[in-house]
Amino acid sequence: MKAILGAALAALAVSAPASAGWSITGDFERFRWAESTDPRVTETGPMFGIGGRFTLERPAGWQFGWRGRLYVGSVDYDGAFLDTGAPATGTTDYTGLLNEAQAVYRLPGNRQGLELVSGLILDYWNRQLSRDQREEYWIASLRLGLQADRRESTGWFGGGGLKYPFYTREDAHLTEIGFNSNPRLEPKGEVSLYADFGYRFNRNISLAVYYDSYRFKESDPTPRLTNPFVSGCAPPGGCRLIQPTSKVDSLGLRLQYSFR
Repeated sequence: MKAILGAALAALAVSAPASAGWSITGDFERFRWAESTDPRVTETGPMFGIGGRFTLERPAGWQFGWRGRLYVGSVDYDGAFLDTGAPATGTTDYTGLLNEAQAVYRLPGNRQGLELVSGLILDYWNRQLSRDQREEYWIASLRLGLQADRRESTGWFGGGGLKYPFYTREDAHLTEIGFNSNPRLEPKGEVSLYADFGYRFNRNISLAVYYDSYRFKESDPTPRLTNPFVSGCAPPGGCRLIQPTSKVDSLGLRLQYSFR
């Protein structure tokens, strides 16, 4: 068995020479968060990100990569106060970190540079709604898509596909705003879309327009909680909380510098 495995790895190594490369990225996007509530909650505004990428490329066959992104933003909040339900406006601050491991299959013998792309994405963000109220999210997603890149020194590239968050965990830090306990919420993921389209000016510099998104169904309700400061949640009866149906849409511009 060891001999067979060693022979397979050796054959993979010599069948198609690989080239490895690092890139750095900077991006600016219009971010929008929306919750299906009454009154409706929306957050819109700019988000900024910096990141890095690593690719192990082959002329054809399987290849692997990684990308990471650190992002921040301050967006306009239009919704309601948690304690009274009265309409409210303000600012929400976001900070987040994304990592993705990629497995790409480059189709042999095609002039368009077609590739099947799969990825495992781990995304974390902190949603700071006010000085005392914040929510932390941990999201694990799978994505699958198709992209075209001839890997020429100049030219167009692009692609798109589907993304599915199979694990979502939300910590709303409820005890910090007066609730008697802090159960985690688990919004259920739905399939959403992603896409990008760009141009490579030379071997080092490229610019791309991209779209990314998340879709979440309503979470299961929490056990009964009490909070004397929130309408409908006062003891002894208390209330049950949910994370409502939510969606995220981002439209951005990304500049990339590759060390080639």
